[in-house]
Amino acid sequence: MAFDISPATSPRTVSNCKACPVQSCPARSEKLGSPWPRMTDLAGPKAPGSAQIMTAGTPLSTLFSVRAGCVKSFTIDAHGNEHVRAFHFPGDLVGLDALGAEQSRASAAPVTPSQVCAMPADELKRRFYSEPALAGELLITIQRQLGLALALTGEYTADERVAAFLLHVQARIGSGNILRLPMTRREIGSYLRLATETVCRALTRFEKKGWITSADKRITLHDPDALRALAEPVGLY
Repeated sequence: MAFDISPATSPRTVSNCKACPVQSCPARSEKLGSPWPRMTDLAGPKAPGSAQIMTAGTPLSTLFSVRAGCVKSFTIDAHGNEHVRAFHFPGDLVGLDALGAEQSRASAAPVTPSQVCAMPADELKRRFYSEPALAGELLITIQRQLGLALALTGEYTADERVAAFLLHVQARIGSGNILRLPMTRREIGSYLRLATETVCRALTRFEKKGWITSADKRITLHDPDALRALAEPVGLY
């Protein structure tokens, strides 16, 4: 996480993008003519005020840029089961996959106290054509998100998937070799198309080999090179 925040219930205007710690945000004002208009604090999933910021099947009116924390995109099947489609970290855009559609393709909600900046989808599409810098940033974001999606389509082993995921999170929000995972083991399993128990067993195997130490959501990578060799076929990180 870029920095700690206290959840709030009301949005406020962003007046200075230069104060934002997220260097990769496509809406930074020094790159574009104007910043994204509103910033909102989101409570964690078990706290009051942690409602979805996007609902599948509803008109796409707003896109969000994650400023701090982590937001998940997900769908719910006919049996009420949640399927995680993506985790969005600081600098990521939420809802980009539905920009050319009439409806949101997935729901979105915070998995930990988070901050997002919001922009009307129609305004973003208008600025895409008038501001080349924004178009370039969006293409980079699309490339990254497409790469993540394709990485999960292969027939990889559970250990390969979990190792690749740990390295990906390390690259995005890690502090050296220490990870504080914002999501649960169940959410990780849903994202990697694995059972929760399978994720737990993979982590246990890594611990027995001396590659990691796991304590709840805190994971220390002792041998990232071994994880990288295992995860190489996936390419998720």
